[in-house]
Amino acid sequence: MPKSRGQRRCRIETRKADWAKANCRKQASSIFLEGEWAAVCRSYETRRQLGRPGTLKATKILDGCASIEFFEGPYQGEIIKGLGLRAFNPKSRCWEHTWTDTASPGGFLVWRGRFKGGRIDLFGEWDDDSGQRILSQLTWSHITGHSAHWESHRSLDGGKTWTKHWVIDFTRKGTKK
Repeated sequence: MPKSRGQRRCRIETRKADWAKANCRKQASSIFLEGEWAAVCRSYETRRQLGRPGTLKATKILDGCASIEFFEGPYQGEIIKGLGLRAFNPKSRCWEHTWTDTASPGGFLVWRGRFKGGRIDLFGEWDDDSGQRILSQLTWSHITGHSAHWESHRSLDGGKTWTKHWVIDFTRKGTKK
């Protein structure tokens, strides 16, 4: 008995979903942040670059295809609380990251990027309240089982020049240096 179009489409959709799940599980090892972390935060808005403490807690969700993170620490002279969500998009084969915090709640910004060579570079762009176009790059590097380095750079001139915006060094809580 021949299969109906609906049955064929359902089988194709099931195969696509299985492929997406398998690809997602393969990428799940890239969620290196799971757990609790101590942070040393440096903001570059002023000339003072003193490292101040913060914390981050990250948890894998959705069968390891996503991660939710809670951050608390200094940013531009105040203590903020932040919420990040990172998920692997099997169609684009990119990680997508969004963020909001108590300094500017809502307005979920999105960065996209891929792991390559032991690091991940995520790129985003948006217009600020004055209409100025901002290009942003978030980079995770020096990733080990007990530490990671994160940097935020911004460009206000279409990518011709970039300014270091914020740097955080993370150490997994409960590990010895």
